[in-house]
Amino acid sequence: MTTTITKNDGQRELPFDQERLETFIREKLGVTDEAFIGKIVRSISAKDEFQADSITELIVNTALENIDEVNADWTYIAAKTYLTKLYKEASRNRSYDASEKYGDFYGLLKKLAGMGVYSPAILEKYSRDEIKELSEVIEPDRDLLFNYPGLYTLATRYLADDRKGNTYELPQERWLVIAMTLMQDEPADKRSHLVKEAYWALSNLYMTVATPTLANAGLSHGQLSSCFIDTVDDSLIEIYNSNTDIARLSKDGGGIGTYLGKVRALGSDIKGYTGVSSGIIPWIKQLNNTAVSVDQLGSRKGAIAVYLDVWHADILAFLDLKLNNGDDRQRAHDIFTGVCLPDLFMETVEKRGDWYLFDPHEVRQVMGYSLEDYYDETKGSGSFREKYEECVQSNELTKTKVPAIQIMARIMKSQLETGTPYMFYRDTVNRMNPNKHEGIIYSSNLCCTAAPSGGDVRRKLA
Repeated sequence: MTTTITKNDGQRELPFDQERLETFIREKLGVTDEAFIGKIVRSISAKDEFQADSITELIVNTALENIDEVNADWTYIAAKTYLTKLYKEASRNRSYDASEKYGDFYGLLKKLAGMGVYSPAILEKYSRDEIKELSEVIEPDRDLLFNYPGLYTLATRYLADDRKGNTYELPQERWLVIAMTLMQDEPADKRSHLVKEAYWALSNLYMTVATPTLANAGLSHGQLSSCFIDTVDDSLIEIYNSNTDIARLSKDGGGIGTYLGKVRALGSDIKGYTGVSSGIIPWIKQLNNTAVSVDQLGSRKGAIAVYLDVWHADILAFLDLKLNNGDDRQRAHDIFTGVCLPDLFMETVEKRGDWYLFDPHEVRQVMGYSLEDYYDETKGSGSFREKYEECVQSNELTKTKVPAIQIMARIMKSQLETGTPYMFYRDTVNRMNPNKHEGIIYSSNLCCTAAPSGGDVRRKLA
């Protein structure tokens, strides 16, 4: 039986050339394992017809199957095979010989800028001669530094392609475009040196950049920053305005940390009507839908973290948001949660004391201040615990008493099942804040949380 190989254009059919394939695997991929080569050949020969693209996939998958703790280098064989696919696709779309691996860099910039994929900024900021000089630093062999997961992720999520997903940009060109974008406004006499230095560090994998920078640098859309923080005020207009802002940031590749501690709790009053507020959970579910719907042009889903104070009346429902059981109408599986913890709470946990929950809207109405606006200026004393105690002693405020250890147990249960909530130690953060004149830090962003020293944490949880 003779196997027919169908080429990528779907029209040309050629007989399977076993010798040519074996030479490619031995010489181009550097494989000496005859069992591996034999398995590839048998898999192709067993069929009457085989797609040319499927041969690459077969070699990659077979290499990945061989990976274990002793034979980890098979990942580089898979990566090298996948690279040949990228080189062929790019050369076909950009009209150059695939054996050269990389084509004309200036031509790439012109072509993708003409398609509206690249921003025209690089062509405006750099002369043609500068671009030609910088393109000479490209080292195709540095593509071999990638393992397969790294290369595949870069190729499928971050390399610039046309509107139909066809391959144009290659890994070293992505590094160079990033370097040129970041250095475009540097002094002209230093810029080329800085671009080359940044390219060297990126291409040798000594340095990387934030995901939005990796995805958006040089492109006509998006922005370069990873993290943003938003504080949502307690009004319908502000809640929806915040959701719109979050959607826009997420579309451009930003991750968002959102503080909802000012929003009134379940059962709070609205315009004097008692018990009509639906609390924070429905608004968090809206943010959850935003995270799913605004997927950053397919490169990744939106990423939103929501923070709430441990004294907020909705904290217990908040801690259950990501659990896999219970009422799914009260769940939001696609956002991340974070709890804002004052020192006083951790001290109360340690003493096995009671903790009190309040509605922030009612605190503002009755007490004339916002409890979330305070923190302990020194360890063990400060304005937060003073204001908290005033709220506890007030006979006009509605409050719920819960053993502090019970809340901590709920936090730990959720962390065990879902990895969240994050722990944001607000007193510690604000005591260390060098910009206190700009106001209080209510919460953290998506990526970072702040904690006391490890010893403090261990002692508090003991």
